[in-house]
Amino acid sequence: MKKPFCFALLVFMILCFSLTSFAQSEVKPIQLSLWNTVQLEDASTSIHGIRIALYGENEDVYGLDLGLVLKVNGDMIGWQHGFVNLVEGDLKGLQEGLVNMVGGDLWGWQHGAVNVNSGQLKGLQSGLFNSTNGLRGVQFGVVNITETLYGLQIGLVNINNSGTPHKILPLVNWSF
Repeated sequence: MKKPFCFALLVFMILCFSLTSFAQSEVKPIQLSLWNTVQLEDASTSIHGIRIALYGENEDVYGLDLGLVLKVNGDMIGWQHGFVNLVEGDLKGLQEGLVNMVGGDLWGWQHGAVNVNSGQLKGLQSGLFNSTNGLRGVQFGVVNITETLYGLQIGLVNINNSGTPHKILPLVNWSF
């Protein structure tokens, strides 16, 4: 009698532990949000699917992200389309909107009026104002700024802060 009870208690404890650890790193397929406090899932939840929001905030978003103000505290993989797009981590895919900001590295395309990438960009930035820490690709806009350039800048003002081979050039700046 003691053996089955101890075994059942052990199974129950393992199940409770696994459920609580799963709940801390939740991944959900859908998020609908009016505001980050009025949404289906908590802001600490990752979304692997689709998020539609007026103002949404989640940990990671993999898939389609649509809305007005979209904030990702971790990484974004997929397509983010809103007026203001904020990704604190890395972005792999397409980010388009009025203002786009990525805190980590970006692999893909950033398209909007203002595009800012604090990490390394491997791909394309297109807009009125483009800024990145390191460019391996193309910037196409009115004002383009990078700390290091391995690629092409096309715009009215092109700034390569490393100065190698050219610091500032109008129309086209390059380094290969």
